[in-house]
This record gives sequence, structure tokens and C-alpha cells, in this order.
Amino acid sequence: MIIKIDKNRPLPMYIQIRDEIKRLIKEGKFNPHEKLPPSRDLAKSLNISRNTVIQSYTLLEAEGFVYSVTGKGTFVNPRSIKKVCKNPDNYDVKRFNFESLFSIAWRRFEASVMSGLDKLTSYDNFKDYITFDSPNPDIENLPIENFRNSLINSIKKYEAQLFSSEKTEGFYQFREYLSKYMLKRGIYSDPDNILITSGIQQGLSIIGRLLIDPGDTVVLENLSYPGALSVFRSIQAHYIGVPGDKEGMDINILEKILKRKKVKLLYTIPTYQNPRGSVLSFDRRKALVELSEKYGFAIIEDDYAYELSFKGIEEIPIKAFDVSGNIFYMGSFSESLFPGIRLSWIIAPKHIIKKLSSLKKSEDIYTNLILQAAVLDFMEKGYFNKHLKQFKKILAKRYEVINYALTRYFPTEAKWNSIKGGPYMWIDLPSDIDSLDLLLKTREKGVLFAPDRIFAVEDLGHSGFRLKFSNVNEDKIWRGIEIIGNILKSMLSGG
Repeated sequence: MIIKIDKNRPLPMYIQIRDEIKRLIKEGKFNPHEKLPPSRDLAKSLNISRNTVIQSYTLLEAEGFVYSVTGKGTFVNPRSIKKVCKNPDNYDVKRFNFESLFSIAWRRFEASVMSGLDKLTSYDNFKDYITFDSPNPDIENLPIENFRNSLINSIKKYEAQLFSSEKTEGFYQFREYLSKYMLKRGIYSDPDNILITSGIQQGLSIIGRLLIDPGDTVVLENLSYPGALSVFRSIQAHYIGVPGDKEGMDINILEKILKRKKVKLLYTIPTYQNPRGSVLSFDRRKALVELSEKYGFAIIEDDYAYELSFKGIEEIPIKAFDVSGNIFYMGSFSESLFPGIRLSWIIAPKHIIKKLSSLKKSEDIYTNLILQAAVLDFMEKGYFNKHLKQFKKILAKRYEVINYALTRYFPTEAKWNSIKGGPYMWIDLPSDIDSLDLLLKTREKGVLFAPDRIFAVEDLGHSGFRLKFSNVNEDKIWRGIEIIGNILKSMLSGG
């Protein structure tokens, strides 16, 4: 142990010795319970009195850095080493190459387009921007006070259950309520047909782990939910994109794929599709179910926003046509209530739910019970229906504004379809305009959106982008669309 003291300093030497030993402990020069030099030996090496060293050791013990054992000596207190552990961001990376341990799956993800685009649309860096892709809610229109009341009420009502262990499938009373709620949707289930998950993405991951081996083929809309792409990539599925139009996935093209390829799973968002906002037609829904039985593949129906119809007309779910039990239905409150409420559910046959529950248990045992109980109270007291009614009016108004703004400010070369509901619109661009180039230019003017690369399963052959308007107020919609439109016109004219 090398201790440096300066006898010419006004600071007492016993304080200097104490500070030096503390520094060495902080720098990791000692192991837990390591013995310090005997006071006599240290005093001799520093050419000072033994009493000075004893004073230093006494101070260190009083501060919890060392402890003494009569007849044996003074030792480093292991708690002091924990207390002064380095900041995780200040480790000496030259001493250990952590990156050499990273998995192949991570390296694939890091190299993917999605990972790079995260940096372009990092909301922490662009808080003051007009963001047509932000996950953050419109705080002014959220029923926060009512939800706070439901949170308090549910804890009082279900206290014993919420603070003890619960089945992985989820809070029973909540599943019981959902089974009745889904009956209005045309889907029969009882509580044992339902598994509560921490968001749609976790549900996709669990189903994927149940069905997909590396290399198995999964079919999606050619523009699809990025979370689904991430899940299927992580389980090393081979995925194929099916193009679509304003009536949703092209069933004829899908069947051509099915004839030449063994497909195990199809993932679809038939109602207010993310990102296109399209609705799969009634005839195509029926045809899709028939194809699944004919070619032997399972379907995941992501029904995340079916309630967000502008005119109150709900589409019939694909699950309503299910007679074989091969359709996984997934619902969520993230879009219709609070994005921060990662609360979703899967409906499937009981024997499948049991298998999915076993897989979920390996991840997180069960989804937040207090949150489930709070949402249950929120629903039972009618708060949700009241909020939904108001939110749909706001959504319809914002759609009207964005549609009008697009017509006014966008060039005729840009195309979009009218939508019946949901939070998203899709803009098709001329083939010579790259949506990523457009994003880089609009970002300089304070406007963000989601470019096609985030959603593309396969090469589209053209460019486009998604606008999320549900959480952008009318004034910002006008300003944001005007900025994008002006830049787009400039790019088309060679500017």
C-alpha cells in the first residue's frame, strides 16, 4: 500500500492518512475484509508516530470504511466498497471488452434499419417539435382524475388480492369483465380463454415462442407494426409481406404465396391498420379465415383500435368467423385510453391459453395487478365509455383538419386514402422522393413523422410515410402539414 503524505501541509497528518486510505478503497485497491498494515508498520514506513496512524484508523472505523478485531488488526469493511462503487458510466472499458459478449441476435438488430431510425425520431431530443409519430398522449384530454379515483378505489376494494400472488393469466375479476365486454364485440369467451399481457408486443412474443421455430415463415401486411417485425426478427422467423390497398391485404396475392410456401402464422391488423389506416373488407375477412383452414396456418388478429370509429360503426372481427380455434385475438387499451397503460389480452382456446401462460410465467409471472384492477374499476364506473365518446369526437375533428390541410398544402403527386377511424394516415409519395430524405429536411424545421422503412417488410418499390394525428392539436396539425407540404413541393421542383 502506497500512501502519500506531505508534512509541510497545514492539514494534520492523521487526516491526510485517512483521506489516502479512503481514496485507495474508492479506487478498488482493497478487497473486502482485506487487512490494513499494522499501525506500527505503517508509522515506521511513513516516519511518523504510531499514535498518528491509530488516530487515522479510528476515524476510518467511525466512518464505516474499516472495522477492527482485537488482537488481529484492522480490516476493510465490505459495505464501504459497495458504497463507493464506480458510476456505471465511468468504468474502464479497456479492462474488459463487454461488446465481445453481445449476441448475434443483438448484432442483427443493431444493424437493422429500425435501430438507426430510433436516433432520427428520439422523442427525448425533440420535445418541442411537432411530432406526427409521438407515443406521448395529449395530456389535456386524458381522464387523469377519474383514473386516479379508480386506482384508489381498486386498492381499497381488492387490497388482499392485489398484494398477494395471482394467476399468470391475470386478475380474475378483470378477465371476467373482459369476457362480457368482448361479447359485445361478437366474440364469446369465458375468463379461462383470456390471458392478460403487458402490451401487444409481449403477447406477440409469447405466441411467437409457442409456434415459431427459426426459419419458419410468417406472413404480414407489407407495411406492418414495427413491434411485430421486431418480435419476429428476434425469434428468427422468415417473414413475407403481402401488399394491400384501401380494402386491406390482397387475398389473391396471399393465396399465391400460400401455394408455393409453407406458412405457419399470419399476423394482421384488419381494422385501422398500422400504418395504413385501412380496413380489411368483410369479404376479405371471411376469405382469410377460409384460407387459414385450407392451408393450415394460425392467425393473430391485432384489434388494437377497433373502438376508434369516427362514425360509431364497428367492424366485425376476424375472430367472429373462427370455427376451428386457430385465430388468436389480441385487444388493448393503449390507444383508446393511455399509451402508458401496457395492458392487453389474448383470447384463445383454454388449452392454448395454458401453454401461453407457462411461457409468460418465464418472463414476468403476471402483469401488474393494481393496473388491471384500476382499469376494471374505470370500466365499471362508466369512466371509459365517457372518455371514449369524447376522444372519438376529438379524433374525428383532427382527422377532418389533417385531411383538409393535406388537400391544401400537399402537392397533387402525393396520394392518400380516406379512413374510417383510428389514429393513423398513410401518405404515398412519388417514386423519386425518399421519405427518409424528406424526414431529415422536415426535422430541421421542427416536424417529425414515421418514414416507410420502419414498417416495410419487403421493398415497397415506392416511398411513403405515416402520420399519427390523434395526439396533435389542430393548430399544430395545420403548421406541421404546411411545413411538410412546402418542403415536399420544393423537393419535387428540384430544390
